[in-house]
Amino acid sequence: MVSRAIPLAVTLALAVLATAQNLVPNPSFEDTALCNTYDPVRLQAARWFNVNWATPDVYECDLVRRCGVVWDPADPGVQASGYQYARTGTRFAGAFHWDGPGGTDLKEYLMVKLDQDLIGGNSYAVSLYYSRADGFEYALDRISVYFSVDSIHEDDFRTLHVQPQVDLMDPEHEYLTNATDWVQLTGAFVATGGERYVVIGSFLDSSQINTTVAPTGSAHYAYYYYDDVSVVANDQSGIGEIEFTAAHNRDGTLSLSGLPDGAYAVRVLDYAGRVIVEDPMLLSLAGQAAVTIGDQGLAQGLYLVSVWSKERMGSARFTWTGGRR
Repeated sequence: MVSRAIPLAVTLALAVLATAQNLVPNPSFEDTALCNTYDPVRLQAARWFNVNWATPDVYECDLVRRCGVVWDPADPGVQASGYQYARTGTRFAGAFHWDGPGGTDLKEYLMVKLDQDLIGGNSYAVSLYYSRADGFEYALDRISVYFSVDSIHEDDFRTLHVQPQVDLMDPEHEYLTNATDWVQLTGAFVATGGERYVVIGSFLDSSQINTTVAPTGSAHYAYYYYDDVSVVANDQSGIGEIEFTAAHNRDGTLSLSGLPDGAYAVRVLDYAGRVIVEDPMLLSLAGQAAVTIGDQGLAQGLYLVSVWSKERMGSARFTWTGGRR
C-alpha cells in the first residue's frame, strides 16, 4: 500500500470545513448589532430570543464598548454574582434556572433559530460551555435542550412545559458546580425532521428538579453562564463515535460491551423518546458496564440506550422481552 502525506494547506482547509458546520448562528453571543435595542423578546445578541417574561442577560467584558450588561471585575455587584471572563471573544450569556425551595419556579431560557432545518433520522451532537455563577447558592444536575419546529413565547415566567430531547450532564460529576472554569457539556439526539429552533434551560418543575447546595454562594438561586453553543451533524462533531452492544439480562440489568474505559452518562429510551432509566455516572471497566433496569413494566419491543462522555458518544438498540428473563 502506498501512503501519501496530505499537504498542510489541504489539512487546514478540511479543518475549517469541519468547524464551519455549526448550525447555531452567533454561538458565542459576539454579534453586537442589537446593542441599542430594547426588546423584551430579542436579546442583545443577534438571532437569540427570550421565551417568557423572565429575561436572560448578555454580558460584555469589553469595558470600552459596553454592549450588554457591563461586566467590570471592579464592580462589587459583579463580584457578588461571581466574575467570569468570556470563553470566546468578550461576550457570554447568563440565565436563572431555579429560585430555590418555596420560590416562584422562576425560569429563564435562551432560544436561537438554527441556520437550517434539521433532517429527520439524522443524528446531531449538541454542546455548550457552562460556568456556574459562584455567588448563587444552588447547582443543578443538568442543563436541557429542546428542539422545536416553531418559535415559542409564553405569557409567564415559570417552567416551560415541553419535553427536551437532550439533557446535558457531566459524566464526571453528579452536579454542575464548577464556578472556576468553562466546562463543556455534550449530548446527542436523532431529529424527527424540520426542527429549527433551540431552547436552552431547565424544564423541570421545582417538585421534580434535582439540585444541591453549591460549594460557594449565598443568593437563593441557581444561575449559569453560557458560551459557545453548538449543534452539528454527528459525523462533523469532532466527538468520537463509540460502537458497543447492549443485551438485556435475566437479572433485570442491561449489559454494555465494547465501551472504552471511563465515566459516561447513560439514558435508556423507548422508541417514543420517553426516558426509562438514566445514570449520570456510569463506569466502564475492561470494556464492560451494567445499567440497572429492573422490572419497569416495559412493553416488549425495541429500546435505545445512549452513552456519552466529554470525548465520545454512541447508541445501541436492544430488545426487551418483558419482565425479568
